[in-house]
Amino acid sequence: MLTCASRFAAAAASLFRSRGGGINVLFGLSLIPIVGMIGLGVDYGMAVTDRSRLDRAADAAAMAAIVTAKAYIAANSSQSNVMTAAATAGRNQAVNTFNVNSGSVPLATVTLQTPDVTISGQTIKAVITYTATIQNSFSKLFMVPTSTVGNTVQASVDLPTYLDFYLMVDVSGSMGLPTTANGMTQLAAVNNDMYSDYQQGCQFACHFPGYVGWTKAAGKIQLRSDAVNNAVCSLLQRASFPTVPNQYRIGLYPFINQLATLATLTSDVNALKTAAQCSLTWPLAFTNLLDTGATQLYSPGDPTTGTGAGGTHFETAFPQMKGIVGQNGFGDGSTATSRKPFVFLVTDGMQNGQHFFTSSNGKYAYPGNPSKFSGYADAWWDGSQPSQIDSKNCDAMKAAGATISILYIPYNQISFTDKGGGIAWENNRVNGFSPTLATPLQACASPGYFKTANSPDDITAALKAMFDQALRVARLTQ
Repeated sequence: MLTCASRFAAAAASLFRSRGGGINVLFGLSLIPIVGMIGLGVDYGMAVTDRSRLDRAADAAAMAAIVTAKAYIAANSSQSNVMTAAATAGRNQAVNTFNVNSGSVPLATVTLQTPDVTISGQTIKAVITYTATIQNSFSKLFMVPTSTVGNTVQASVDLPTYLDFYLMVDVSGSMGLPTTANGMTQLAAVNNDMYSDYQQGCQFACHFPGYVGWTKAAGKIQLRSDAVNNAVCSLLQRASFPTVPNQYRIGLYPFINQLATLATLTSDVNALKTAAQCSLTWPLAFTNLLDTGATQLYSPGDPTTGTGAGGTHFETAFPQMKGIVGQNGFGDGSTATSRKPFVFLVTDGMQNGQHFFTSSNGKYAYPGNPSKFSGYADAWWDGSQPSQIDSKNCDAMKAAGATISILYIPYNQISFTDKGGGIAWENNRVNGFSPTLATPLQACASPGYFKTANSPDDITAALKAMFDQALRVARLTQ
């Protein structure tokens, strides 16, 4: 019995000894995946840390590329190959910035692709791509010796768009009509100018300085030229020219028979306000420039220059405007030497082939009657010839690259008692086809750049809208 008991105890003890050894073996085996998981976590953490560092370096490189390229263009806008050189400068700066910010990445071999810096239209875009191979410390025990990380980041910025605005303003006699039908009735009731024509109260293109109509309208009845001038002054008051020097420029160009310059292109708002006489009450510049029978804004002593007198000649004014724009260039707006031109035409659309002139060496001269210019005979009139604008006059300007934006100020129908004579004939003529004037003007304008306004408030709002439209379209093309 003792022998059996001893054997049983010995067997039990042996069993317990064997069980403890198995646990040790199992524990030892379980350490392998545990240590492996910890090692993988350490290697993964290293990869994440390195990638974050490299991502920051890539972000900085992309920003450095576009900022450098933009600054290069601003500083070298007259350079012939400025865009190519700017892209190269951006790429070089991107590489330097990436290297400085990434530094020496532990256990990693970093490859930076050549930065892609492109300039399309008015947008600079940079694309930075890198890859990094990281040596693993623990994962190699599991046959994963390295980890690979990489990323592509992009950045873009818009270049300043350089725009020139040419305000081409009709100051022919018909722009001296009152802005409202009530104003027209008021003027006709008190204006006895040209009463030789059957005592017909005059309201259409017949009130000049020194005439009764001018005195009656002065500061009392607003003329369309007043409304246009106020709109221009309001635009100049509102216009916040950007900090980029000379990014936007505006010029003022009134016309009758010919185009003249009231203010050359400038970004000096105060100079423009002075030229438009915005600080005055009445009359302002465009009303002062209404057809007076003698040319204005002329070269010294030369009545063949300036605005002319007696008609509205789009066929002359548009080629002259194209010449002025051509001197500054038909560009895309990308640089200060490649400006995008917008021609704003403000008119009632009534063409008139008449002249109040004398001939000088085969040229029209507009000295007035009596002549205000030494050596020139008194002007005489070759008869009223009202008609629609020929939209083909606008084609060459658009084909050259200018955008023509038109503000059409329609005629109010002239209400009068027909007593015969020249005034009645012209009133009937204008009333007859003035409703058709919008059609050729729309054809003259660039697509989508035609607005109609009559009341003073609408004229002001329309001119502002034209300016804003030009700015929006310039941004959309970037």
